[in-house]
Amino acid sequence: MNGRCELPIPYPDELLYSVVARYHIRSNNSSPKWTLKDVYGTKNVIATIDLPSHIGELSRRNIVKDISVDQWIDEHTFYPFYAPFMPRKRALLLRKLMESGDGSGIHALVGITASTFDRDSKLHYCPSCYDEDVQQYGEPFWHRNHQLPGVWICPKHGAILHQITNPVSERYGLTVLPISRRMFRSIPVLENISDNTFERLLAIAMDVQALLQMKEERELYNSKPLLLSCLSELGLLTAAERIRQQKLREQFISFFSYDLLDKLESIPKQDDHTWLASATRSMRYTVHPLRQILLIRFLFGSFKAFLEQSRGVHSPFGKGPWPCLNKASEHYKTAVIQNCVVTRCSDTGRPVGTFVCECGFSYSRRGPDQNEEDKFHKGRVKSFGPNWLSKLHECLQAGLSYRSTAGVLGVDTKTVIKYSGGAVIEQRSKLKVNQIKKVQSSKSVQSTEYKKARVDWEKRDLELSWQIENVCRELLASSDNKPVRIRVSVVGKRIGKLSMLEKHKDKLPITIDTLATYLESTAQFQCRRVRWAAEQMKGEWPLKRWKLAKKAGLRPGYLKVVENEINRCIGNNVITHPLSTIEVKQWHH
Repeated sequence: MNGRCELPIPYPDELLYSVVARYHIRSNNSSPKWTLKDVYGTKNVIATIDLPSHIGELSRRNIVKDISVDQWIDEHTFYPFYAPFMPRKRALLLRKLMESGDGSGIHALVGITASTFDRDSKLHYCPSCYDEDVQQYGEPFWHRNHQLPGVWICPKHGAILHQITNPVSERYGLTVLPISRRMFRSIPVLENISDNTFERLLAIAMDVQALLQMKEERELYNSKPLLLSCLSELGLLTAAERIRQQKLREQFISFFSYDLLDKLESIPKQDDHTWLASATRSMRYTVHPLRQILLIRFLFGSFKAFLEQSRGVHSPFGKGPWPCLNKASEHYKTAVIQNCVVTRCSDTGRPVGTFVCECGFSYSRRGPDQNEEDKFHKGRVKSFGPNWLSKLHECLQAGLSYRSTAGVLGVDTKTVIKYSGGAVIEQRSKLKVNQIKKVQSSKSVQSTEYKKARVDWEKRDLELSWQIENVCRELLASSDNKPVRIRVSVVGKRIGKLSMLEKHKDKLPITIDTLATYLESTAQFQCRRVRWAAEQMKGEWPLKRWKLAKKAGLRPGYLKVVENEINRCIGNNVITHPLSTIEVKQWHH
């Protein structure tokens, strides 16, 4: 027995394990251990099906064909199945371990040992592929694609795979696919499955094949940014780009069926730590490639469609460039803006996009966009820019009225007046003397009437107090909507009298006293939010503290009185009613 061996030339899609098994037959060795000694230079090696080690030594000892270590790994092992869904550094380390003579940590590195997947040591074959291989090559062999997790059907022929029942190799042995059907017995790996399950399994096998056939090595470990667009289209993404995990789980199981996912060992559990939640969040640990493929098929329809999709990182405002909405500019409604800065609206939680053009015009709007027409909507102009101001003065100097100028610039008349700054006086004909007298007379009459019609502050104070009482009661009585804190600004805006409440406090004693009765401190408002959250979570048992605090929108560090209110709601699990006026008065006294 010399230091070199003549390994058979590997066939397309043949496992390295299969090449060694065919060498075992040709060498006529009585024991698989002697064959492993020839191939690897040591008996202390196991003939591994998926991720073998000692490939560097195997490549050096082979004298028939100059096949590099990378070729053995990429074309004849499971490496291209696992590597794309691993961090780049870990994938490179896996390749080094497979090349080296120490393969003890390979499966732990990949994460298979920590996964719920069982490593299936049973080899599968396709009857149609078997016949074709015998006819084309003169002998059958084990196809790599048929041994991968989740592959139960041949993607080439659409036939259910078989497994050999007799003879079975001994431990650490080499199972050879016999050259004649009469030399072994086998059974199909699946029986009595529905047409829908068959189609799903065939599609999954084709996705696995597409993964192996990727021409360029891509890192898909943290693919969340690529998934967000499809999640948004399916209504599974909130405005704050949080994924509706419960809804995603329900739709995912409905798409594949519970029985099929059970067969594939991929049923997502009903908690926040399921593999489905991990695959759609920023990655902290690897998720099995088969499960990643299932998620991709659910979102994109197929793995090929996922690879071909050209969508970049998800944006609630679509892909740029975006149009400039400066009506005074020559490139009005032309897509010239390259960057969009996305922030979060503090009031609604919706995304806000800010668009800045080179002409100086800047605007923002709330998202997400629902259609293409939303691109031409501006919510708020943040800066008009020099071009717009120049056009404004040009229109006014030409004798256009404020209203006409506003129409040209696409803004409100008050905006034109504000930015004109009184620097430009509209060209009008001189008023006639009688018109001037008429205007002066009109002003004199209005001044006299104004003096006569003095404000009755007592009556107004009483009326405002009633309005405030009604508004505050409505805010406290609303149980369907999220609670709103009762403050001067909130109440004043609702009755349209905020300026009066701020400037004439001394003339409205009853109103101010009534308002003070209802005003809430931070702790009081948080307690009311806790009671509202407990009412919304009616029927949940047990009522969990963290869920209640999250529903109430509480941040860490709330006061002891709020903590006591949470404990009361959890202990009693009773729906509390909105606060009454008496309760609020008791807080103040």
